[in-house]
Amino acid sequence: MPNIIHAADFHIGAKFDFLPSERAAQAVKLQLKALQALVTYAAESAADVVLIAGDLFDTPDIRPQISSAVFALLAKCPCPIFLSPGNHDYYHAGSPYVTQPLPSNLHVFTSRTLEPYVLDDGETVIWGAAFQDNKASISLDAPLNPAKLNICLVHGELGGTGGYNSLSESAVISSRFDYIALGHNHRFSGVFRIGQTALSCPGCFSATASNETGIKGYLAGKLEKGNAALTFHASEATEFVEISVPMTGIHDDTSLGETLLPLLPTPPNRICLTVHLTGTRMYEPNLSALTRSLRHSFFHALVIDESAAMQDLYRYKNDDDLRGTVTRDFMSRMERCGNDERSYAKLTLALEYALAALDGRELD
Repeated sequence: MPNIIHAADFHIGAKFDFLPSERAAQAVKLQLKALQALVTYAAESAADVVLIAGDLFDTPDIRPQISSAVFALLAKCPCPIFLSPGNHDYYHAGSPYVTQPLPSNLHVFTSRTLEPYVLDDGETVIWGAAFQDNKASISLDAPLNPAKLNICLVHGELGGTGGYNSLSESAVISSRFDYIALGHNHRFSGVFRIGQTALSCPGCFSATASNETGIKGYLAGKLEKGNAALTFHASEATEFVEISVPMTGIHDDTSLGETLLPLLPTPPNRICLTVHLTGTRMYEPNLSALTRSLRHSFFHALVIDESAAMQDLYRYKNDDDLRGTVTRDFMSRMERCGNDERSYAKLTLALEYALAALDGRELD
């Protein structure tokens, strides 16, 4: 019953070209720091093996300074590491897996077809194969010994059509593997079973795009025949978070800040935050000041104003119909508010909704 760690899609060395250059460089450092934390966890949890299902690097010709730093970190892992290159770090003549000395504890699968490696316990067999280009089709057919615990480590997707080693359910069922450790898809699939085979894709270890929101990480736990007791662990790499703030009812920058504050995620030091302002706005927010304030706390922050300006509330005040009557009534109430800004704001919003209903319009 080996204690395993299953990770994929680190994409170390990604450009992060949507970030300022200084932040992009720091994001790569966070990737390395997160990898170091994974190695530390492997030691603390007494892991028997670490499985990396492809895309350790973001490109097949990663800079030597980055690959050497990664290999130095992996060398500190107290257990063996198995890696099946994926479509981003595929195995070829110029690959760092060929051109640089590898740590003695790192085994990189290099064949287009599955090859076995028996762990020291004599009971567990890791089967793996490599992408040798940015597309691949790896057969799950292998001469398994059913008395052993057979683990398949490949970069690929279940039922995909993009040429990234698409696996069918029937192929999984007929393979008879005990566990298939996948990579490629950047969202955690959960741990599930098809036939007698358990399989999972942990999602990306390190997000590299603003649309890759949510917590990223890896799987860890015990494997045995008929049971994959794996749990998800968050990594310490850069995280991307998007939040929406409806502007309806917000009447100044102070109330915007009060609305936004409880929505802010933590820990801010490694979060790239995007704030979307939505709905109908009652005033023009100071976007540059808000952005500066958020960037002071967060790894990076972007504010996108998707709200629509409120129409002239008093456009019907001289009309003789119901809209004019309603407008004049609200104007009279607003005049009696004096310096009570909150009451004035509530009446303003109420008038906007009343006019929208009379106009047959919908408001956010």
